[in-house]
Amino acid sequence: MWVTDLAMLAVATLFVWMAGPLIDPYLAVAWLAAMALNPLSKFWLPRLARGLDSPRLITPELVCLQALVTALLFIVMTSWLFLRGNDELRMQLGILSAGVLFAEALSYARFPPAGMVWLGTLVTAALITLWQIDRETSLAAAVAVLLYAAVVTRDMLATSREFVERCLAEFEAERQTQMVALLLTDFEDASRDWFWACDAHGRLTHASTRLAEALGRSDASLLGVGLIAALETANASRRTDLANATRLLASRLASHRAFRDLILPLQTSAGSQWWSLSGKPLLSGRGEVIGWRGVGVDVTADQIHRQELERLATRDSLTGLANRHAFNHALDTCFHPAGPAQPVGLLVLDLDAFKAVNDAHGHGVGDRLLAAVARRLEKPPGGSTRLALARLGGDEFAILLAGAGGPMAMADHSRRVLENLSHPFLIGDLRLEVRTSAGLAFAPAHAHNRTDLLRCADMALYAAKMKGRNTLVVFDEEIGTRVSTRLRRTHELSEAIRRGTLEVHYQPVFEAGGGPPVAAEALLRWRHPHLGLLPPSDFLELAEESGLIVPIGLWVLRRACADAVGWDRPLRVAVNLSVRQLNDLGLVDAVRKALSDSGLPARRLELEITESTLADRRIARRVLEALRALDVQLALDDFGTGFSSLSYLQHFGFDRLKIDRAFIQPLLQPGGQAMAMLRAVIGLARALKLQCTAEGIEDAFQLRALQELGCDAFQGYLLGRPLTNEAFNALLAAPEAVGA
Repeated sequence: MWVTDLAMLAVATLFVWMAGPLIDPYLAVAWLAAMALNPLSKFWLPRLARGLDSPRLITPELVCLQALVTALLFIVMTSWLFLRGNDELRMQLGILSAGVLFAEALSYARFPPAGMVWLGTLVTAALITLWQIDRETSLAAAVAVLLYAAVVTRDMLATSREFVERCLAEFEAERQTQMVALLLTDFEDASRDWFWACDAHGRLTHASTRLAEALGRSDASLLGVGLIAALETANASRRTDLANATRLLASRLASHRAFRDLILPLQTSAGSQWWSLSGKPLLSGRGEVIGWRGVGVDVTADQIHRQELERLATRDSLTGLANRHAFNHALDTCFHPAGPAQPVGLLVLDLDAFKAVNDAHGHGVGDRLLAAVARRLEKPPGGSTRLALARLGGDEFAILLAGAGGPMAMADHSRRVLENLSHPFLIGDLRLEVRTSAGLAFAPAHAHNRTDLLRCADMALYAAKMKGRNTLVVFDEEIGTRVSTRLRRTHELSEAIRRGTLEVHYQPVFEAGGGPPVAAEALLRWRHPHLGLLPPSDFLELAEESGLIVPIGLWVLRRACADAVGWDRPLRVAVNLSVRQLNDLGLVDAVRKALSDSGLPARRLELEITESTLADRRIARRVLEALRALDVQLALDDFGTGFSSLSYLQHFGFDRLKIDRAFIQPLLQPGGQAMAMLRAVIGLARALKLQCTAEGIEDAFQLRALQELGCDAFQGYLLGRPLTNEAFNALLAAPEAVGA
């Protein structure tokens, strides 16, 4: 606005010079003085208002009045000169006045009402002046003045709108800036995150309070300090980790590339911390980097949580040793080109009879025992170098060995490990002795990859258990062949169950007085595609170890009940129960379903139970009581072979006692000791009111001796071999051909 006022004063001076003798010098000086004082009043009044208590002295009305005074000062003298001058002067006055009108109108664009007063005053005065001269000429000039005034008015209003919009935008931007600054301040105060800013050389230009507190410095002391230098001076440990991170940060800053989530491990006054830095460069209009802006986030809790997850993923929670996943990774490194060049050995250990510890003392004691075993394994006896130690699961542990002494040194080391475990463990008030079976395999002698090495060590461990437990077995090809054969036989047995190639044969049982069979024992047979018909002794142990004995036992039970219903005579059918079956509470439902599906009366089913199946008396008593409630008969099989037969007869309600063939065979030898034993057993059965059956009779002398001793029933090859269901049913159809 000062520029337009000075321009107006210059135009007025020019008017005086052009008017020459038309204007009195004193009048000219007075007019120029008034024109000069007018802009000074514009400057003086606002200054005066700011110095007063009431800043409202400058009002819109006062501005409009000042515009009116300015217009009148200019137009009065200009109109007077216009009327008295010639055409040339009038043209010059008109051109200069139009410029002044336009310039001053734009200067009033910030306040359109004052601009309208200015325009209105000048246009009105111009029209009155034109009216005083030639009417035809003045009419055209008046139209031109009005059009020109309309154009100037439009431009003034447009400029005013742009000015207002720009002011509003600047105000909004300032408001947003203040709001963002307030939010960022609140955010920094309420969290452990912080903001940072650097110049193009990486020196801090802004450091939040959080950053300063974490680094143990004041805000001001950080300004001008390099970001990397500030981070390094705060760190007191883990120099290698920090050096790697700061090296990466320096490369990002030097390459002018944005980065995200760069993790920095620090040791600050608050302890061990991890910070995540993100930043991006600030560019000038020419694309040059002029600084950096970024945010730092305290991710200590996330890092601790991640480390805990990694620990849980690689460590056994009970013993603290490496788990199977971590141990497999260690094994893989042995077969990597960068792995150990010398041979390695894999020792796999399994605690013998660990289940008995859990059953006798509870799982809490069992867990403490496993932890104690792990602590003892962590103390190597010397010799070979340990590459890894792990608990693979349950009561199975593994040690990865390496040593310059080769396989012999690793085998000696393994024996000392077993010897160390043989010393008693004190768990609370308990003194527990642990026996361990172990298998040892070597690479590359036995395997060239992790899977094969584990398989060889497992086969050696399996052989150690078959050998009698509490021993170490080193893998060799013969063991591999035996175990592979056993595994193949297990697979074949599983396929036999699925394909139905198992058979049930029935061996008749006769009463002492002779006559037709009174019962039959169901005996399992396996018709092998290559080995022919196999007796139970060839595969039942395998079925027990693999767990296949449970589905096999249920199938025999259902098959025997279904076959017995179709016999020509209502004989009893005896079915043997395995250890796993008797210790399963689901056995009672299986027996009930087999009887229901077949329609066999419960009294015609006799379940034979060996002494070994009664190891867990609590479960056995519950199962046997439930079976007796079904009205099935119970027989104690292989009587006399266990150490607590009399105790079993006292605690469990059996209907029949079966004398094991081990008591029958000695009858063929001279001497009376066998007869005395049999007399005592049969007398015990009579005293307890139990039926007594002798099995394994293969000679007529044995039969006569048992008849003389008063045995109730007989079973053996002398009287009848096991028969298929069809053959046995045919035997029942011709009772005159059968006798004792």
